[in-house]
Amino acid sequence: ISEFIGFVQVDWQGLTAMATILLLPSIIITFAAQKYLVRGLTAGAVKG
Repeated sequence: ISEFIGFVQVDWQGLTAMATILLLPSIIITFAAQKYLVRGLTAGAVKG
């Protein structure tokens, strides 16, 4: 990521593209595990 920030200018297109590429795996994993996350949160919230 530091390669996209130069001495004089910032490559905003490259920086945005790299940030999107880095975020995609975490977004995909979150959507894939969403039902397990909700199940765990609701199970932990119930008193009993």
